[in-house]
Amino acid sequence: MNTTNSQKHFDSQAANYETEIGEEFPQWLKWYLIKKHVQAGSRVADIGGANGRHAIDAAQELSCEVVCVDLSEGMLRQLSKRANRTDHFHQVSAYPVLAKAQEIPLRDNCLDAAWCYATLLLMPDQKVAISEIVRIVKPGGTIILDIGNIWNLGWIYWRRFYRKRGFPGIFPLSLRDSRILIQELGCEIVENIPTGFLSQLLYLPLLDKMTTLRQKIHEQGKYPDIDGHLSSKVPVFANRYYFVLKKKDA
Repeated sequence: MNTTNSQKHFDSQAANYETEIGEEFPQWLKWYLIKKHVQAGSRVADIGGANGRHAIDAAQELSCEVVCVDLSEGMLRQLSKRANRTDHFHQVSAYPVLAKAQEIPLRDNCLDAAWCYATLLLMPDQKVAISEIVRIVKPGGTIILDIGNIWNLGWIYWRRFYRKRGFPGIFPLSLRDSRILIQELGCEIVENIPTGFLSQLLYLPLLDKMTTLRQKIHEQGKYPDIDGHLSSKVPVFANRYYFVLKKKDA
């Protein structure tokens, strides 16, 4: 899928794209990891940040200077609108940057932290994007990534979903390959939280209609939920891994 088609797809979703941080464990976890590992007042980047769901909160709640990188002009326009609607806009430093994750227009070692959520899986060359994210973070800085795991039945559904929309598919990595890549890029793993072992049941025929099953798997307000607990027991079959990395000193 070329850049033009990618932009068209995400531009078409921009007006109705979710802005609230969800209460289910996987959504809650994303913001939790930012708050836990990103220091207040840091210079950070949200890669594939869309309409600024996490970027604006990081700017407001953590007083971070945030660069929100996305390939969709429509998404970045929504980011600007949201920032302008805040009561304390003069305190919100969330800057839109139109670019691909594989070609981030920032200099080496210029940020304290960066995160990338729900983006890498759609890239055949996601390893290039991850190396770019590592490049822009200072030695000793923090990188938070979600990387899809290859051994999960849920990807059958999502591969079909994205191909119908013109994408070439999805591109998960095994836990072993993810660890090798992280080591090769000069990072160490601070945390690795697997999720989605039970979530694959939600894509099976008949079971996908059972709303009560989803409510049990992802009980709101319970962190981690039952899916999180079981995913930690059998991480090889998780849906994805939330890695917190530290970039080693050169």
